[in-house]
Amino acid sequence: MEIENHTPLQHDHYPATESEYEAELTETEAEFAEQLDAVEEKAHKEIQRYLLWGSLGVVVNISVFYLFNNIFGVEYQISNLIAWVFSVQASFWIDKKLVFKHASAHPFRDMGKFYGTRVFTYVLEALILYVGISLLSFHATITKVIGHGLAIFGNYFFSKWFIFNKKTEKAAN
Repeated sequence: MEIENHTPLQHDHYPATESEYEAELTETEAEFAEQLDAVEEKAHKEIQRYLLWGSLGVVVNISVFYLFNNIFGVEYQISNLIAWVFSVQASFWIDKKLVFKHASAHPFRDMGKFYGTRVFTYVLEALILYVGISLLSFHATITKVIGHGLAIFGNYFFSKWFIFNKKTEKAAN
């Protein structure tokens, strides 16, 4: 049996010459750059919304902490726990509706994941409060602001990648 020498199949979208290849490559690079710009713009807007609307959760957290710790005289760790519960509940709905614009058929499952990840940042914040207030004798409210500021970064990434992630939502359904 003899093997015939055939030229490879030619397709309309495959460049036939080097100049066509360069033109196709330039067009593909431009399309990719445009798509990348759109993704970057979306990410920047999302971060801006998180900082804007997330500040409301911070205000709730710091205000409730100050109220219970300074006005009612409640011990700082208990005040922190009360502030955490109020701010996490407010932040869940703010993040879900206004920041990540996440539509889900399972809001209570999302809420459970949200609380679960926030427990981690709560423990981090409680540790910072303990070290700052009990061991180093720093001012309670200032230490609270520092600890909560660090927790905000962790909260954003947990929310973005584990809770309000459209890919995760599709995989779970």
